[in-house]
Amino acid sequence: MHVVSGAGQAERRAWIARALEARPGWPAITPHACPCCLGRVEAQVQLTRLLRERRPARVLLELGDPRHLAPLQRLLNESPLAQYLEVGRVIRLPDDERLSVESLGA
Repeated sequence: MHVVSGAGQAERRAWIARALEARPGWPAITPHACPCCLGRVEAQVQLTRLLRERRPARVLLELGDPRHLAPLQRLLNESPLAQYLEVGRVIRLPDDERLSVESLGA
């Protein structure tokens, strides 16, 4: 699981789209609200269903407000999600704009 944060929504989604072109088997989740606040239940349901059904090697999760990174990481490290995933590198845009998808692993 990689959290994609920073920059504007258009930039985050463009980076995610490029990543998905390079790794078509990786799903991405872009909740309509902050995944640790208003979108918490939506994010939990989407992630749990996705992880159980598809068992992807990686998942990209968009986070609009980087100030919410710590609460999101707590959510991802709690049950039931913690039993299905490991939080990897946080991708901070624009700093990681040129980060290669290959460097994130399989």
